[in-house]
Amino acid sequence: MVDVAVPYGKTQLHFSLPDSTPLTLVKPVSAPPARDQAAEVARALEEALARHPLPSRGNAVVVVSDGTRPVPNTTILPVLLRRMEAAGIARERISILVGTGLHRPTREAELPALLGAEVCRNYRVAVHDARDRDRLVPLGETSRGTPIWINRLYLESDVRVLTGMIEPHQFVGFTGGAKSVAIGLAGEETIEGNHTLLQDPRSQIGVYDGNPARAEMEEILERVGADLAVNVILNNEKKIVRSLAGSPVEVERAGVQLSAQICQVAVPHPFDIVIASPGGFPKDLEVYQAQKAVAHAAIAVREGGTIVLVAECPEGSGDAEFERFMVQSSSPAGVLERFRRAGFRMGAHKAFLLARSMVRARVLLVSDRLPVELGKRLLFEQHGTIESALESAFARHGLSATVAVMPKASSTIPRIAATG
Repeated sequence: MVDVAVPYGKTQLHFSLPDSTPLTLVKPVSAPPARDQAAEVARALEEALARHPLPSRGNAVVVVSDGTRPVPNTTILPVLLRRMEAAGIARERISILVGTGLHRPTREAELPALLGAEVCRNYRVAVHDARDRDRLVPLGETSRGTPIWINRLYLESDVRVLTGMIEPHQFVGFTGGAKSVAIGLAGEETIEGNHTLLQDPRSQIGVYDGNPARAEMEEILERVGADLAVNVILNNEKKIVRSLAGSPVEVERAGVQLSAQICQVAVPHPFDIVIASPGGFPKDLEVYQAQKAVAHAAIAVREGGTIVLVAECPEGSGDAEFERFMVQSSSPAGVLERFRRAGFRMGAHKAFLLARSMVRARVLLVSDRLPVELGKRLLFEQHGTIESALESAFARHGLSATVAVMPKASSTIPRIAATG
């Protein structure tokens, strides 16, 4: 028997497959972490600030991702904040702004774990709210007509610094760079307008150049401005491999190339069964986030195959509109048809993305935390164990079925080898 483990929440689930099973492990390339994580951030900062020093005037804001991203804020922020203070920006003039986009608000009790207790004690911390018009400023429209609403605190700050990580994204291509502002600090209408572009065939996982969703984000960033971006590339253990600092666009362009070297993995053929974990906590907190792994797995699975999504989902569906859109349809095809009729709506767009993969392959959900009735209403065949899910998958495809395991599916881009 072959023993296999995949991330599940803050732990792992272990299971075994017969030695005779045609098994392929599909995961990001193993990349050694920087020997000193904080020193790597400091190196990137010093190189960037030697070229373009930070202004010391007025108030400053540092934008961070919310808890749905495993950004090592507790490593990045102390280094960055010390450097900002050394540049002449007094501590009392620096605010930390959590960019939530349209995710649920970050709770006050979650901030010490997200930012570090010392940062919470010594700096002003604010959480973005995409639906609070009083905290947003209108800035006209993009070239394609998307209304631009951006966080007031950010716009009223004299020095603006973005932080985050660069990894594959379901339709923006890669996270990082402009996304911290154009989505993380945007109003609901801006996010919704940009996300309509997910229906464009050029808006794909791992596609940067020519991706219209990414291009519009960078147009928004050009409108609002940023003085510095500090982004990191992480390895399979969520450790910093490389830190990059500079203008958001130059950081993104360099980071995309580095990220692609780690996350793009050649596979010989599509598989009958793909076992996919989003990567554990925080990527499997809820179905709304965990479903991203299905899109990555769908690249590796054959038409009519089976995807086994291993995701704890202790916070349930994660979005009321996503849940409502899923449960009001009787099949994935029905979700797609309803989406086409109803037009684009935030939350519903995740139902569209999930259903698009479900039409390609049957999706089984392994979770002992999501209520089974909710799993069924979300159109999953739900199982409490991987063993149970695999029994169902092998019953359908036979014991000689080809199997791929993607333990970090949301951070992995399978590339099927060319044939012929």
